[in-house]
Amino acid sequence: MTDNGPLGFGLIGCGAFGLFCMDAYSKLDAIRPIAVCDVREDVARDFARDLGLEAHGDPDALIARNDIDIVHIATPPSTHHELVLSAARARKHVLCEKPLAMTVAEADEMLAAARRVDRIAPVNFVLRHNEISRRVKDLLDSRVLGNVLRANLTNCAADSNLHQEHWFWNRELSGGIFVEHGVHFFDLYREWLGEGQVISSHTEMRPGTAQEDRVMCIVRHDSGAVVAHYHGFDQVGPMDRTNHRLVCEMGDIWVDGWIPLSIGIDAAVDDRGHETLENLLPGVELEIVEEFDVERQQVQGRGRHHHVTKRIRLHYCPEPDKQTIYANSVLDLMADQVAYVRDRSHARIVTESNGRDALALAEAAKMQAEKG
Repeated sequence: MTDNGPLGFGLIGCGAFGLFCMDAYSKLDAIRPIAVCDVREDVARDFARDLGLEAHGDPDALIARNDIDIVHIATPPSTHHELVLSAARARKHVLCEKPLAMTVAEADEMLAAARRVDRIAPVNFVLRHNEISRRVKDLLDSRVLGNVLRANLTNCAADSNLHQEHWFWNRELSGGIFVEHGVHFFDLYREWLGEGQVISSHTEMRPGTAQEDRVMCIVRHDSGAVVAHYHGFDQVGPMDRTNHRLVCEMGDIWVDGWIPLSIGIDAAVDDRGHETLENLLPGVELEIVEEFDVERQQVQGRGRHHHVTKRIRLHYCPEPDKQTIYANSVLDLMADQVAYVRDRSHARIVTESNGRDALALAEAAKMQAEKG
């Protein structure tokens, strides 16, 4: 690596998502793909041949290469601990797929190892680089709809491609749904609503099997918002869907898509609130449902007086193509990390603590569910 040249890049894990990320990274001049690795060496060779890269069947062989500076780990969760430690020993930067580790104790060991050699080891939390997610954060911070009282996440995921022997169903390899999948959303709600604490949790097994396919928990955030999380891996492919509903003091916010695609709002606002929403969501489709006469403009809610002039509904969807949004989020996250590697004064959107803290919530939910 030179001071100004691209970082040599290696990918460990040549599945479909690895290919998706590699395609996104090809648009980034700040990294130069060098090699890929998969324990299925024939898969690695086919992957590498198509992209003009070198292939390895042993992760340590890729990590040891002098021409690689940063490694993307896209392998099952149970492998992350040893792979990140190996990368730290070789003084390599790491971008790790979620979850960072299987336990918080493992995560702390991994991050300490990376810090000792001044290397990064964040999780690929793409939702923090999603435009809709950022717009929701701006909406909440503006307080135009007051405080969030409650939120509901319903994640109905398809299991069409998860055959019975897939590692996803093996909690020893995946950590279970809270750990393997829920961390994305624990992190997202920490970004939106601040720190949280799991106050209840439950899991369900698929009838007649040992497969955990539905999990649910309640998290209370320091902001006072209470969030219900539901993740079910029990849907046919065409019905894969995710939505969020945030109940605020002055109305509701809906967010559609696990990769968020759109925002809907139904709220009572004054003229200034109307203007704020249009500024925060440029080009938004907005409907005035009702305008209030002077006698109805002073209302009370939660023991406070509010001035409202209208009830509005709006829909905001700047880019409807999920794959484009997803790829851009992956690209932006990597670019953000490389900028930090080059200049430690750069403020990253995703840091190491995000992966660790989201895992702590996932671990707490898992442990509460196990206790019954």
